[in-house]
Amino acid sequence: MKTDDVEKAEKFREAAIRRVRNVETTLRRVRNLSNQTSYSYTDDEVEKIFSHLQTILDRTRDSFAHTRERQHFSL
Repeated sequence: MKTDDVEKAEKFREAAIRRVRNVETTLRRVRNLSNQTSYSYTDDEVEKIFSHLQTILDRTRDSFAHTRERQHFSL
């Protein structure tokens, strides 16, 4: 029988792989928007896209950092 921590770690890895692959697929679709044969866009629009994506990525990274900080807290 697996310990709870091992099961949680396996569950995390499986979900992370699946979710990161989904993000990669979606980002490839965003990248396809750069095709100027099909789309027209301004530098400002591109900056807004990447600024927003960076904000979301930063928030996601921060959520992991805060989780680690809480785990190390003790009285």
